[in-house]
This record gives sequence, structure tokens and C-alpha cells, in this order.
Amino acid sequence: FKLTVCFIGSLMKVLLLTTCICNAENFKDLERLILSLNKVDSVDFTHYVLFQNVNDVDFDESEFTALAVTYKLVIERSSSIISLSKARNLLIGMVKESYTLDEFDFISFPDDDCWYPDSFWNNFVNIEKEYSVDLFYTDFSSTPALIDFLPNQHNTSNLIRYASSNTTIYKSEVFSKVVFFDEDYGVGAKNNGGEDLDFAIRASLESNNPYFVNSPLIGHRNPLPEFRYKYFKGSFGVLKKHKFKTKSLFYHFARKFLIGIVFLLNKKIKLSDFKVTS
Repeated sequence: FKLTVCFIGSLMKVLLLTTCICNAENFKDLERLILSLNKVDSVDFTHYVLFQNVNDVDFDESEFTALAVTYKLVIERSSSIISLSKARNLLIGMVKESYTLDEFDFISFPDDDCWYPDSFWNNFVNIEKEYSVDLFYTDFSSTPALIDFLPNQHNTSNLIRYASSNTTIYKSEVFSKVVFFDEDYGVGAKNNGGEDLDFAIRASLESNNPYFVNSPLIGHRNPLPEFRYKYFKGSFGVLKKHKFKTKSLFYHFARKFLIGIVFLLNKKIKLSDFKVTS
């Protein structure tokens, strides 16, 4: 039995969860994200934002809620800065105090410095209606593309390369089978990086119809490939964790190991980065 969500006579309901460390630059980025959501008329958004380090910065949260004129923005606060995976889990727990996850059709985790081009969500609604996707991901760029449609190019290689918090949207039924991030991984955690990859892999193993659009459809600053080694420990640990789930995942674990050897020989990482901390 396959459940297909229909939005006849009602809008798609999407839950967005964002973390924001309080400073002037991040506030400016978050305003851009909020304003990009204001332009969407095909989706009913509920947007939770967790402000971190609130005691060290003087700000008025009403300035942000006033910007969200077309959707519901909920502000939460944390006095300290916590790891990204822990912050997202905290947000998920806060949402579950007021909602059940099945009240939403889709769930995503946009960073405070990402934004959505005008046509993105309208196109996503159309793709979902036609193909009943339950896991969607794409690429991002500082100059996102305005493309109506591209064919599905999902495979494990693309999932590992492109699925990030900014670019992945989970159907609530799939999300509910994963729910929380592994707090051993993520920026600021024991194993730096990898939290998005771990969540996406676990979700993909529960997904019946993942869909990948190979074009940068979401706005975000361009990545710096020369700094990939900084997140090696987390991403390697995640692939090691899942290496026996599928043949493709084992291949990518072995490939990542070889990349790590290159990083090690070039003194970009330490031997201890091959050992996952739990």
C-alpha cells in the first residue's frame, strides 16, 4: 500500500527547522531566507528558528516575526552554542510539543544563510504531484538556477555528494522513521561533519521514491572544495557506520578511505581522524 498525498483544495504543509547563532551577519542572512519564503503562495509553511547564544547579543525577535507576513514563524532560544545535530534535535523536540509530525507533508532543515528562488517551491509542488516523491534533494549555488523541471537522477553517489540540510526535503512518513540526528556527528560534535549525510542515508533506506534534480535550485554560498578535509572525520565515520547496508555504500566507504589516505599523506588530517569518536 502506497500513500499518496493530494493537495486538492488545500496547500502543501511544510515544516522548516533552522538554527541561527546570534550575530549581525547571520541575522541579515536569516532575513533573506524569511523574505524568500514570503513570496511563496503554494505552500503553508511553519518555520521554527532556534537562536543560539542569545545572552551575548541584544536583539528583538519581533523584527523577524514581523517579516514573516505570509507564514508562521516560531522563535526559540538557547543561551549557549551547541552542536548542529544537537540543535536540530532540540528543535524537533520543541515542534513535537505542539504538533505531531504527520500534520506536515514535508520537512526540511534550511540553514539561516540559504534562500529559495521565487519558482522553487511552486516547482517542487508540481514535481510531488506528478511523481509522489518521498525524499527530494538538489544542489545549491550562490547563483541558483531557475529551472522548471529536470528528470530524476537519484543514485547513491549523488545522494552522498549533494544531500545536505539546505537541499533535502523529507516526506513526513519517511522523516518519522528517522526523526533525530545522531549527535555523535555534526559541526561542533565529537566527529566534525557528517550529520546531514547520516540522516539522508538513513532516510533513503526508508524511501520508496527518492528524487534528485541535478541543478543548483537553492541559494547558498558556494562550497570551498579545498576545505573538504575539515569534515573528513564525520563523513568517513558515517560511511563506515553504514558500509554494510548496500553494496554501493560499501564502495563509497572504501573510496572515502582512499581519499583519507591522500589527505593523510598531504598532512591535511591526522591518523586519529580515521577513528570515530562515540
